[in-house]
Amino acid sequence: MFVKWRYALIIAILLGMVALAAAVFSEGTAQKSVSESFQKVVVLPKPDTDSGIYLDRALKERRSIRTLRNDSLTLDEVSQLLWSAQGITDDKGHRTAGSAFETYPLEVYVLAGNVTNLTTGVYHYIPQNQSLVLYSVGDVRADFVNASVVPANSWIKTAPAIFLIAGNFEKAIKNGGDNSTVYIEAGLASENFLLEVVSLDLGSTFIAGFVPPKVSGFLSLSKDETPIALLPVGHKA
Repeated sequence: MFVKWRYALIIAILLGMVALAAAVFSEGTAQKSVSESFQKVVVLPKPDTDSGIYLDRALKERRSIRTLRNDSLTLDEVSQLLWSAQGITDDKGHRTAGSAFETYPLEVYVLAGNVTNLTTGVYHYIPQNQSLVLYSVGDVRADFVNASVVPANSWIKTAPAIFLIAGNFEKAIKNGGDNSTVYIEAGLASENFLLEVVSLDLGSTFIAGFVPPKVSGFLSLSKDETPIALLPVGHKA
């Protein structure tokens, strides 16, 4: 009798453990779904492809501007800048910056601190529908700069928005490219961006003085993404 009772108890305990594990798994999945369901998507204004200044003038006037006012940027300006770096230009998915084997391994993020009609926070740019996905809320510019940028570039914390270009090297290699093509494409995208800055009568410069692992850690980037360039943008002082 005791043996039968002991086996029944063991079976009951095992069933209870299975039920508990299922409940925990279900709760975790639900929490993840709730989190994803509240992920904010900001549809950006449509890029204007018929405005701005002549390319020759933009090339002539391009300068590295390191003194910026914290006056707010507009959502139109942010949209135009993002599009200039990685925007879609036709129904085949081609972008403003070329890519080896049409891999498009670049990702663009925005640390928005003072942009009209845009909640302060960290955003990920989605070229396919010209939108931003909010990853975290709050003005993190100063903390980000203090944690990951070399002291000589600490001035960028005053920029109303800091743009980050990151590269997915694994994606490039899988599609026939290599590490060098990712860096080259980041350069192409950055130059497009900086020329658009001139066209919008704003100021910016290319910043590489940061510690990539610290940038990745602070922003919780995917392990496949490597930070390549920071582009602080604001009105010229």
